[in-house]
Formats: sequence, C-alpha cells, structure tokens
Amino acid sequence: MYKLEVQNTAFKGKRFLFRDGLTVGSGPTCTIRAQHHELEDVHVRFFAAPTGAAMVEVANEKAHLFVNGKDVLRSELRHNDELVVGPLRFKVLDNSRQSSTTLRIDQLVEELDAHKGEDIYDFAREDLFYLITKDPSLREAISFTIPSKDRFIDQAQVFLTRLVKQCSMDEDQVEGFMTCAKELILNAHRHGHQFDESKVITLRYRDLGERLALTIDDQGAGFDHKAMLEGVRTKNAAQAARDRYKAGGFGGLGFQLVTKLVSDLRYNDAGNRVTFTLPKTKGGSEGDAGGRPG
Repeated sequence: MYKLEVQNTAFKGKRFLFRDGLTVGSGPTCTIRAQHHELEDVHVRFFAAPTGAAMVEVANEKAHLFVNGKDVLRSELRHNDELVVGPLRFKVLDNSRQSSTTLRIDQLVEELDAHKGEDIYDFAREDLFYLITKDPSLREAISFTIPSKDRFIDQAQVFLTRLVKQCSMDEDQVEGFMTCAKELILNAHRHGHQFDESKVITLRYRDLGERLALTIDDQGAGFDHKAMLEGVRTKNAAQAARDRYKAGGFGGLGFQLVTKLVSDLRYNDAGNRVTFTLPKTKGGSEGDAGGRPG
C-alpha cells in the first residue's frame, strides 16, 4: 500500500493514501487541491494499472509532472520516489518498507480523520496546526495541555509528528524523537497519574536550532528518578522491567529504550517533569547527560 506524504506547504507531513482515481490540481473536483498558477484544474491523476502497479500520469496536455527530477508523462510509483506537481512536492511511501512506529502514527492519523464528528480535542482538528501556519514562530516554541486520556495522547503524537517533520529533521531522528515522546507521555499518564483521567499533561516543544526539546509535565507526586536512571544504567532491560514492576509500576523496557536514544534526559527534583533533547541529524551535538532538574 502506497501513501503520498506532503513535503512542503503548511501541511508538510500530511499523508494521503494512494487509490485509483486520486487527483491533484486546482479544480474543485480534485482530491488534493491548491490554488496556484502552475496547477491545471486536474493536473495529475493516480491509478492502478491492469498489472496492479500503482501509477501516476499527467491529466492535462499543459501539465508537467516531475518524478525524481525528471519531467515525465507517466510513471510507476516506487518507495521514496519524489514527485513535483506544480508548487507541491510529495514523497512516495510503501507501507511494507516502513517501521512499525511510522505505521502506528499513520494509523492514528487515519483514526482521527474517521472520527472528525466526535469529541476530539482542539488541536486534532488542526487548530494548533493552523495557528502555526499563521505564526511561524510557534514552530520554534509551543506549549499545550491535554487530558490524561489515551485518545488525546494519540492525538498529541500525531500533532507532534507533523510539527517535527517541518523542521528538516532526519527521518530516523524523527522516529527516535517520537519514540521518546510516546514513552514519556505514556509514563506520565500511567505512572504519574495512575490512569487518573481527571488530571492533565502539559507538553512544551522547542526547536533549539540543531536540536529539538520536549518537556512533559504531569500532576502526579513524582518518583525517585535518580534511582530509576541508575538502575537502568547498571542492569539489563529485563531486570529493570522486573524491578519496576515489583516497585508498583511498569514501563522499565520503555524507559530503557529512551535512555538509549537520548543522552540528555533531565528530571526536576520531584520527578513529575522530564525534558529530553535530540539532535536533528545523526551524530549531531546533544546536551549534557541527564539527571538535572528540567
């Protein structure tokens, strides 16, 4: 199954599922629309060939389609192909060649789209994302609070993923950042709040130039993070998980994963606020080792 990921504009990171008959252009009948002088009413169309191959072709004699930099009339879609349609840029993604984390985010996006009429938090309807397009400075620092519920935690992941994809972060670093975000937000809900849905989680995202930072605040009593960090450093993952379970909690394996992905992990004294940073590129500079107040 193929998807088209938007690479520019305010909707960078948004994905569209390939289907027979999907169209891009400026006209009202197009699946993906944009008003631009370089776009014809129906500029390109996507279709399934008799062989089952996923295809794209120009839909107007004046239209141009660029696939991996070449001006073509028709092309079969392949994983990581780059398409340019007028002012729009897309990347082709093959689900069978993507990681489980990336597929999970895709699933969450699809679930949000399928439940637009239900009780959904504001930013899930792209209210926050819309604000970011109007005020680009929000891409460098934005804070928001969500109810401590699984549904809103899922929506926060989707929002953060779209936000991170706008900052030119390496794809593997995006996955690492979102893995850490997911684990630590879930820790706030499960351990900090003990699944108490009356509490809230506050997220503070910052673009620091070469690095991204995320702070997660919960309303719980906190925990002995120094002992937990030391235990993770000196024991293997399975032993850390067993000790965490005996202490009345869960998540030892997830915590171990976070400490392997980032070297800059900082808690406040109480243990109910954590900040982590991750370089935008592999081998990029990170801050000091964790353990200090956030």
